[in-house]
Amino acid sequence: MGHPLTQHALLLLQCMLVLRPGGVAGRRGPVLLPESPCYKAEHPLVPHSEMEPWIFRFKAEGTVDFSQLTFDPGQNELIVGARNHLFRLSLEDLTLIQGAEWRCDEFTKGACFSRGKSEEECQNYIRVLLVNGNRLFTCGTNAFTPICTNRTLTNLTEIHDQISGMARCPYNPRHNSTALITSGGELYAATAMDFSGRDPAIYRSLGGMPPLRTAQYNSKWLNEPNFVSSYDIGNFTYFFFRENAVEHDCGRTVFSRAGRVCKNDIGGRFLLEDTWTTFMKARLNCSRPGEIPFNYNELQGTFYLPELEMLYGIFTTNVNSIAASAVCAFNLSAITQVFSGPFKFQENSRSAWLPFPNPNPDFQCGTIDYGSYVNLTERNLQDAQKFLLMHEVVQPVVPVPYFMEDNVRFTHVAVDVVQGKDQLFHIIYLATDYGTIRKVLSPLNQSMGNCLLEEIELFPPRKRQHIRSLLILHSRSELYVGVRDQVLKIPLKRCDYHKTREACVGARDPYCGWDLVLKKCTTLEESVRMSQWEQSITKCPVSTAEHTPPPTHTHTPLALYLTHTHTHTHAQTCTC
Repeated sequence: MGHPLTQHALLLLQCMLVLRPGGVAGRRGPVLLPESPCYKAEHPLVPHSEMEPWIFRFKAEGTVDFSQLTFDPGQNELIVGARNHLFRLSLEDLTLIQGAEWRCDEFTKGACFSRGKSEEECQNYIRVLLVNGNRLFTCGTNAFTPICTNRTLTNLTEIHDQISGMARCPYNPRHNSTALITSGGELYAATAMDFSGRDPAIYRSLGGMPPLRTAQYNSKWLNEPNFVSSYDIGNFTYFFFRENAVEHDCGRTVFSRAGRVCKNDIGGRFLLEDTWTTFMKARLNCSRPGEIPFNYNELQGTFYLPELEMLYGIFTTNVNSIAASAVCAFNLSAITQVFSGPFKFQENSRSAWLPFPNPNPDFQCGTIDYGSYVNLTERNLQDAQKFLLMHEVVQPVVPVPYFMEDNVRFTHVAVDVVQGKDQLFHIIYLATDYGTIRKVLSPLNQSMGNCLLEEIELFPPRKRQHIRSLLILHSRSELYVGVRDQVLKIPLKRCDYHKTREACVGARDPYCGWDLVLKKCTTLEESVRMSQWEQSITKCPVSTAEHTPPPTHTHTPLALYLTHTHTHTHAQTCTC
């Protein structure tokens, strides 16, 4: 054996030779050879040129910010909110059914300009888009004067009423917010309540319950939060967000949170009047274990699977540090358990944060009768004012994140549950900050680890756009993507893509298997017999270039006002 420095130099030289310029053709740059000691396998990539024939697109001339998407399953329609516009699109091919303009009036725009805002900011950005029976409740920033309307779902120009959007919609289109409507008609929104964005709140309005909010200008309740998502689950409404950690004593750090309130909360009397008495919050942990854990502190997106009571979350590092992302999953029972545990309490600003026993473990929003003031929750009002933060941290299903990646930030997540030949699989779709979508197989066991099935390019490399919304429709196995100037629809099942048995089985795609009777790659539903349908998902996919182009689609032309495009060029090759 030679000197360690000599060995290191030889290894470095070998890596440099493998990485020599011009060694590999194509956009993905140098590829390390498997026999090299510095070998690193590439993940499968579906280039834009080969993905394009599968994609349906919708554009509206002069319209941008396709950031809000929701479904009207009864009418088989996609409802879209963009800047100054609402649209109804067919789920079949994204053709236009109806478009409705919703612009600011000149007086409102003038007031916006007078407060120092730009032409770009003084528009109506749709930020709330909620289906409520046969109505559509939608809110827009309206040039920093937020406004909400109730519309007929099947006729977007038919407005039933118009109300203020304050505490329901952000003033600033750049501020994150979330909102939901319960079956009882109550609107729960988490947003900034003022022009400056310095008064964030979780607020309830409409319906039959009294309006309530989190305490104003109190950092122990909310400390510069970025709201991510909200869910109506059982007796509670859950909110997921990230905020500056008030309990962190060493410098400024952001933590991810799960917060909740009781839906039957009616606020306090004298103390906490018009304020939640049941608000609690807990930290979510997503970290790479080790002697010194590597924390992914900033929650960016969530996806909830109600049938499994499981929440998937994507977490990133701080924007000022090295980019890294991870996917962690949490059982609702783990969140509930932390909310039943001790609180974290600080007597005063000079005191340490200490655990404090929970006076109401297993709290389920029970009520008591105070004479004429019925339905106050059983939580003591003084406790409700002091005890907000839980001492314990919500831990994920497994200690190691389901998927981790350096040098990238994930922005949105959607999850599909797929029936394979032998078991169910979870497929995680991750939007990246540079405009692609990663398709990840949730690990079957700890020995296999995660599996990146493919990365999908939606646009040519030099024309990529930031993804603003990502929505999955399980019943149709389709993914809907909103970007700056268009909406895209992507089929989740592309088994025709694989031409040979080797390519089909080697793709390790839970949607696909090789039908020994039909002698082609099919979905499980398309197979003749399950016993004659071959699928083997025991490791990550292998590279192959044996694919076939997708079927060609035809579309009805539209008016010049709105354009709908779909490329008919056939795919030739693919790396799987």
